[in-house]
Amino acid sequence: MANSKGIGIKRKVFLGCIVLGMILFFSSLIAVYEFSKMNNYVSDVIAENIQSINSARKLLDVAESHNRTLMGNIEKDLVDIDNITDNSFADSFSEIRSDFVTPQEQAAADSVMYAYAAYMQVVGEAEEVWMFDQVYRRDWFYTRLQPVYMKFRDYILRLTVVSEDSLISNSQNVQDAFHRSIMPAMISLIFGLVLVLLFNYYLNYYLINPVLRITKGIKGYRLFGKRYDVKVDSTDEIAELNGTVKDIIDLNDSYKNHLDSQNK
Repeated sequence: MANSKGIGIKRKVFLGCIVLGMILFFSSLIAVYEFSKMNNYVSDVIAENIQSINSARKLLDVAESHNRTLMGNIEKDLVDIDNITDNSFADSFSEIRSDFVTPQEQAAADSVMYAYAAYMQVVGEAEEVWMFDQVYRRDWFYTRLQPVYMKFRDYILRLTVVSEDSLISNSQNVQDAFHRSIMPAMISLIFGLVLVLLFNYYLNYYLINPVLRITKGIKGYRLFGKRYDVKVDSTDEIAELNGTVKDIIDLNDSYKNHLDSQNK
């Protein structure tokens, strides 16, 4: 009778299940980690871009409000010059300057401040201009101030466009990053499926097929008297079972031969 010298079939199945469980567990961890990382990245990027766009639009609103205020005072002979030459835009800009984080946005923001300085330099002429009549003030506003203001406004709009382009670019990068992040999870999943197939092959080769051959051999011997010569390529309990079955059949044959010799 064969002895069980190798790893037992029960332990083999148990170890196979442990390996499968570990593969699936780590695959899940990788997937959760990558998707969590991607979710945080997307949230931060989109939030920064939206904040930049909103900040640029806020600057435009402040600039237009100041220009409208100045235009509305052209017809007035008595105005508060301090109100016209205030630095509300500079104050607003200093509050939201940190919202522009990309190099392109920072360069565009610097251009806005240079254009604002040029605009305020012309606005600084208001105290002297308001000493003249409405016709002179109107001419100064449309021929001297407005061209400078329009350049200033264009730089703000350019800052808005840069922020919007950054959002579009980051959206494309997010899509690429999503594809990259899903690859480790997909590889782990494929590896797990391959391992399942291998484990299925292992169970069939070392457990199910040998048991079926042993069953077929016993059936052939019992029904048709065929010689039992099943071979099992293992040293586990299946091999021990096969050896035991062979010993029983050999013993049975010996007993039958002994009875036949006595009857003769």
